[in-house]
Amino acid sequence: MAQFVLRRNMRFQEAVPVRYRGHGLAGDGILQDLSLSGARIRGITPVVSGMVLELDITVPGEKIPLRVDRAAVQWVRGLDFGVELTPQRDVAQRITRLIADMVQRQHGA
Repeated sequence: MAQFVLRRNMRFQEAVPVRYRGHGLAGDGILQDLSLSGARIRGITPVVSGMVLELDITVPGEKIPLRVDRAAVQWVRGLDFGVELTPQRDVAQRITRLIADMVQRQHGA
């Protein structure tokens, strides 16, 4: 029987471009399921669990990418991987605003 798991944080589910770098590598990918605590990425450059990356996330409608200085790779499945985020306060506020805007678009005011 499948188990139902309730997520701790709401997520920005739109797929957006992301650049990631760290440990002498750099890659581009698509980021999904962004929350204050993590995200899922499908990249073109392989990573390994335990790596710490820096992310530049393209935010729809904004000129400046969202920079996350610390994204620790938690799991890897091929070119898909999950990261745990440790965002600075201003970045956390931008992520919160993105999620709130998405919820408002989906469910109305």
